[in-house]
Amino acid sequence: METCFNYVEKDNGFFSSDELRWINKIHKLKEQYPDDVKILAEPDVNDGCIYCKLPTSWLKIQPKRKVELSEERKDVLRERLARMRQISSELQD
Repeated sequence: METCFNYVEKDNGFFSSDELRWINKIHKLKEQYPDDVKILAEPDVNDGCIYCKLPTSWLKIQPKRKVELSEERKDVLRERLARMRQISSELQD
């Protein structure tokens, strides 16, 4: 898998990816911002890779957020997950 963002112009860059999550995200952004997102090649005609032009100001890199949970909170979440699994299995029966 490969994802790439190249700066060619000051305000715009070229984005390409063969990862399905990014392909779907680009299509959603195109629907929301048709003037800002220019899809230059769709995956079906570009060896599975989307290629588009985006504003460089959209590029954001940040680490994953770390969440510290207390033991009490973990217990509450475990119980909730167990209830949801029980409901899900009952619905499947």
